[in-house]
Amino acid sequence: GRFVIITFHSLEDRMVKQKFAALCRGCTCPPDFPVCMCGKKSKGRVVTRKPILPSEEELSENKRSKSAKLRVFEKSRR
Repeated sequence: GRFVIITFHSLEDRMVKQKFAALCRGCTCPPDFPVCMCGKKSKGRVVTRKPILPSEEELSENKRSKSAKLRVFEKSRR
């Protein structure tokens, strides 16, 4: 499945970006461990590295969409 969020403020966007990054993070063991001891797995991947911004056409039709940012996270299949 895909999880899509539209944010309108920079603080909201920062929280979403950080949460998506945390969900992507897998093993938290130190790099010098020979084998993973924590057993944590990545829950998915961020589809959009940068947020999707409104197009010029959208901005001309809807001025309030100027601050909107869309981010997409895709859950991994297990």
